[in-house]
Amino acid sequence: MQNQDIREYFSRIGIRKITRLDTALLETFGQEEGGRHIERLDELFGRSEERLFYGTGDAVYLHRQKELVAYLNQSLQMSLLAASFYDRVFFKRAAEYLLEYDAYFSGDIFDIGCGNGILTCLLARQHPDSQVTGLDISREAVCVAGKLAGEIGLQNVQFMCDAHKLQTCGTLFSCRTVHENVAWRPLCEENAAAALTAQEQEQRHRQYAGVLSALIKPQGYLVSVERYEDDGAYAGLVRALEGQGLLQVKGTHMQFSCRCGDGTGTFQTGIFRKIG
Repeated sequence: MQNQDIREYFSRIGIRKITRLDTALLETFGQEEGGRHIERLDELFGRSEERLFYGTGDAVYLHRQKELVAYLNQSLQMSLLAASFYDRVFFKRAAEYLLEYDAYFSGDIFDIGCGNGILTCLLARQHPDSQVTGLDISREAVCVAGKLAGEIGLQNVQFMCDAHKLQTCGTLFSCRTVHENVAWRPLCEENAAAALTAQEQEQRHRQYAGVLSALIKPQGYLVSVERYEDDGAYAGLVRALEGQGLLQVKGTHMQFSCRCGDGTGTFQTGIFRKIG
């Protein structure tokens, strides 16, 4: 698959340039229904930001955007509109990375945190002889991903919410999952807290690094695309992965930044081989 193929794939599934989500919603759903979507999304985004910043009872960080994710994935059409606005450039950059390091994908492939399945389906197209499994905690996202795979006509991909049904894989793709699984307190407390030492950062990532490692066969690979600045937090992740027997493959680390909706995100990519 070449870059032209990536563009054709995104065009086929309906990923397009959207500069204003509210305008796209009105054009797609009409004034009345589109207006209701805009009003509801404004409410959910406000609530989501408040929960991320201040917390919400005993709800873990991973679940604080649950309502918003469910709403954005109520249908394949809605999901692809949101992906076009928030993630079009990110998906392109991530797909280019997956293409460049395609040789590290073999055997069964797991995509943990698959969302609506855009990158999962791309991997299934690229590796027709592999069984590809997408995993996400959102049942709505998993449902949308299944519909996307059906529209494309893929036979070698499945989606699920229950990680306990998984065995181990030859390659695990983890995309934007770590920051949601290692955060244990609201952002306001994070910002107010003193900077963590390298050892504390490693300890913070240790449990989730173990979760990732347990899903990979010996000599298998982790392909990681995570939202981090190039700082101590990412170094803590790398050290935690090393502690779980996942050693970074030399020359596979890359940093890129891209616009994500109304903001800009910085991402760290790397490939890790499980030794032992």
